[in-house]
Amino acid sequence: MTVCRVCETHIAKASYEASAPALTSMMAFIDIPTLAYVCDDCGHAQCADLPDIETFYDTTYRISLESDDHDQIFAVAADGSPIYRTDHQADIGLRLLDLPQGASILDYGAGKATTLRKMCAARPDLHPHVFDVSRDYMPAWHGWVADEDQATYTVPEAWAGRFDAIISHFVIEHVAEPVAFLKTLRGLLAPGGRVLLSMPDVAANPGDMTVADHLNHFSRASLKRALQLSGFALEAIDGDAFPGAFFAVAMRSEEPVAITGDRQEIAAAAAKAKEICDFWKQATQRLDGAAKQFSGKRAAVYGSGFYGSWICSRIEADVDFRVFLDQNPKLQGSTHFNRPVLAPANLDEDVDVVFVGLNPLKARAAIAGQAALHRPGLDLVWIDG
Repeated sequence: MTVCRVCETHIAKASYEASAPALTSMMAFIDIPTLAYVCDDCGHAQCADLPDIETFYDTTYRISLESDDHDQIFAVAADGSPIYRTDHQADIGLRLLDLPQGASILDYGAGKATTLRKMCAARPDLHPHVFDVSRDYMPAWHGWVADEDQATYTVPEAWAGRFDAIISHFVIEHVAEPVAFLKTLRGLLAPGGRVLLSMPDVAANPGDMTVADHLNHFSRASLKRALQLSGFALEAIDGDAFPGAFFAVAMRSEEPVAITGDRQEIAAAAAKAKEICDFWKQATQRLDGAAKQFSGKRAAVYGSGFYGSWICSRIEADVDFRVFLDQNPKLQGSTHFNRPVLAPANLDEDVDVVFVGLNPLKARAAIAGQAALHRPGLDLVWIDG
């Protein structure tokens, strides 16, 4: 048995299980099995605990430290140019929070705080603060966040009730106690203050279910429950602004928040999570079969993110896996798992098969525009068959 991280209901057994190693969001392998559980009482899904989670985030988890301008592609514009994730997050934050002049704002779990920095560039009146559970990001804060407005490991007591707004982008999925996490944020907000949270939407990005360090896979139903339990009045959940993710805005409530739930919504969320677990069982079997089918063939993997890394772990023992392909120009020319990352147009003519390592809900549309992948004789292998 395990206990739901949101509502504390006991969950009898895992809905998905795979043997070690497990893959993290940083595309690194750790020696634990992958276990995913689904709660029928609130619609939450979750992975098993990480061993020594504090050390993992302090010294192992390294997001965007490769270079000063490292970023991830959010989308591709109509003209083919990339739209970067932090630019888009900054735009969403300014729109959804509607910050007053001179607002005091905290980036909680900030990393390099690139999103907050871009918000402040657009709104120089904002008063930025940053917090993270590692000191490795501090050099990125210097020069634009005052020293007294930076904190690591422990939030200063003087920050209680200080902030007009808190942003926390793609953090809550990593924490072992999400309700306690949200209660901490509530205590840092001034009365009437708002929090903006972003997190993966596992229904729109099914790969998230198998990410070992994403301990929480929120549904709309379980996110609502977590906010209620933490003393927040939910204002909006936006699932369209950032495909594959939820952006939620909630206000610190000064009155007790009723604990309610739509049973139909909860049941649908739980059913969807179990469907995703079944998908991954089938995908693992399908890819193992494809690796044997193309044994000895020259292969490439399209996508050097999570899906591509997962494919790498399943095929490299069987196929002659040579390169990763990626549209992100900031990744092209680098290496991933000791293999070069190339632009799709630079795919060698001697490659026999390309394994498509993209979100299966978007993969075919993305590949349709890549002329180099449609030459005669080149096989494409899809996670979803």
